[in-house]
Amino acid sequence: MAAWAVWFLFQEITIYSVSDQAKLEQEQNTVHVSTQRTGRVIAIQASLGDTLNRGDLLIELDTKALDLDLDGDSRVSQSISTQLQSIEREHSLRNKKFSEDDKALGDQLRLLRQQHELQVSNQKIQADVKARYERLLQKQQSSELDYLAAKRTFQQMAMATLASEAAMRAISDRREQLANEYQLAVSALGQRREDLQRQLTEVNTRIQQSSLAADEQRLRAPIAGKLASLADIREGEVLLAGQQIATLQAEGRITVQAFFPPALALGHIRPGQSAQVKLDGFSWTRYGQLQARVERVASAVQTGQILVELSLRGEAPPQLPLLHDLPARVEIATAVKTPYQLLLQRVGDLLSGQVESTANLLETQQ
Repeated sequence: MAAWAVWFLFQEITIYSVSDQAKLEQEQNTVHVSTQRTGRVIAIQASLGDTLNRGDLLIELDTKALDLDLDGDSRVSQSISTQLQSIEREHSLRNKKFSEDDKALGDQLRLLRQQHELQVSNQKIQADVKARYERLLQKQQSSELDYLAAKRTFQQMAMATLASEAAMRAISDRREQLANEYQLAVSALGQRREDLQRQLTEVNTRIQQSSLAADEQRLRAPIAGKLASLADIREGEVLLAGQQIATLQAEGRITVQAFFPPALALGHIRPGQSAQVKLDGFSWTRYGQLQARVERVASAVQTGQILVELSLRGEAPPQLPLLHDLPARVEIATAVKTPYQLLLQRVGDLLSGQVESTANLLETQQ
């Protein structure tokens, strides 16, 4: 008796509001497909009712004119690219030739400078020799022939020194001229490269535009779904830009709609409450059941019922089919009470019913 009393007073029992008027609802995402450009139909790749993946071809329009433009621009682009490669090769050859010529002139200039330094040194020595013979000749200690020979040798050395200086200046001038010619040639190549690159950019832009326009002539499914409508068109027919040609319906998420009597819904069912969904025709003991949560409770009564919308939670049992309009039974956990509280509530309901019956009887007798 004590155990029974404890159970009667303290055992918690979950109270459910149950609705047999429930069904699964599948949201629909509808997308219309229209032409971007005017074109003639050359192929129809889909039929009404087909299930398509995103990107599947629906209708193909004529792209011959665009293909011709694309082919011509592709040839021009290839030609310009070839010219740019030729410029790069010419630039590389000019760099190599300038480096080789400048190095050769630099080597010659270094050799001439070494020779010039030696000539200057020998010229100073010969100048001392000439001066010594000149002093000896004045003292009559040397012959005039020796002095003239020394003087002639000095003059020859001076002329050789001047010649080497002229040769060095010539090589320096040649190096400077070579550098100027190289800079001019490189500048001209750079200008040609910039012009060709600008032309190539313009051509590639046209190629991208033509490719995009050609792709727009291939009408594809923007989403995955079922082809719900398809315009009555035939191959060879001309479609205008902006003309709607198809409608796709994509399958959305599954929700649950249940209808409850106001007495079971108002004040009892609230958003966030957990629920269980059992599909009609699928025994929950064998196939399992769906877990859900209350998302919205309608504030108005429609045809004597309160609409309650629920969202599915967790993974659905693999054997249960989630199909639109499939009937179901919804059980929403609305409260937790003890047997004692349930008994009091039942007694209250009975007394309230008796009071109402007595009041109705009195009204009838009056």
